[in-house]
Amino acid sequence: MKILFTRFPLESAHGGAETQTISLMKGLKQRGHAVAFLGSCPTLLVLCQQHQIPCASLDIGPPPVSKETIISFFWRKKRMQQKLVSAFREFCAHGLDTVIMLSISEKLLLTRSAAEAGIKVLWIEHDSIGPWLKHNPFLRKLRKQSQWATTVCVSELSRKLYLDLGWDPKKVMSIPNGIDPQRFSVEPPEKKPSDHPHIGCVARLSEEKGIDLLIKAMKDLPNTTLSIVGVGEQRDSLEKYISKYEMGFRTKIESRKGNLGAFYHSLDILVLPSKRHDPFGLVAAEAMMLGIPVIVTDVCGIAQQLTHGKDAMIVEAGSVEALKETISELLIDENLRRSIAQAGQQKALSDFTMDSMIDRYEEVLLRKK
Repeated sequence: MKILFTRFPLESAHGGAETQTISLMKGLKQRGHAVAFLGSCPTLLVLCQQHQIPCASLDIGPPPVSKETIISFFWRKKRMQQKLVSAFREFCAHGLDTVIMLSISEKLLLTRSAAEAGIKVLWIEHDSIGPWLKHNPFLRKLRKQSQWATTVCVSELSRKLYLDLGWDPKKVMSIPNGIDPQRFSVEPPEKKPSDHPHIGCVARLSEEKGIDLLIKAMKDLPNTTLSIVGVGEQRDSLEKYISKYEMGFRTKIESRKGNLGAFYHSLDILVLPSKRHDPFGLVAAEAMMLGIPVIVTDVCGIAQQLTHGKDAMIVEAGSVEALKETISELLIDENLRRSIAQAGQQKALSDFTMDSMIDRYEEVLLRKK
């Protein structure tokens, strides 16, 4: 099968969406499918080149996801569509079975024409649902275009949100993100007993990720250390919180680490404190796969597939008190911490592997239209 991935984002970073997309491309390629990429995403263009996946760079302009880009989209869309269709036809000339769309521009401008040409269309929804979509003047058109595609969400929570937006239940499904167990195949260092438990968070440093709440929760847990891994526009304000609460000696913020496996193994608990809809929560699944107990908020998509107190701890989003109490509970109760780590690892190895994810996508791709 010949499959084309497309992505034209407003901005690009090596985050969960990019990691999952390149992993899916590689997995499908390994199973004998011909895979290619068309788009303006710098991260995916570089990753495709690294993994010898054919790719073509195309700049069509920013997607309609902010006030400025939405207004300009009204007069930009015709030219954008012309560029898209022209590039798309070049791929079609070599034969194309499926196009997998990852961003709003091509979903609005290319979906129907691709479907009418006999090409299967999949939309993958990695982005969080916020005002940019709920109040977008192009939402009505997007909903109409969705009838020509199968929408794949990365969690059941995201699927429910799309149903609330008016998507046809028969045209929306959820496939959890997957992880290659070998990706973090490092020997865990021998953990030495410590009077200062190590709490960690891996996330983009942006407001919706709730890292400020985690810092506030940790200020009342004086015998702990906190490591935050990520980049983003909130770094300066987070550093100010750390100074304000005099936590600098036990709290650090680092840019992305080369080997997250070693970082995960250094933790006693991983926390994902998202304030608003987080489509999946890949870092929680990664930590679980390595046997690290996790705390996630109830707006994380992965929370829908976990059981509180069994394979993870799930807390109310936006609550500093809930974060503090749950971290304390896990630190005090070593048996609970150990049982959650073990059950979480079993859950990740059964439900969140790369093979199981690719199996699900392959079923959809091979299904008759």
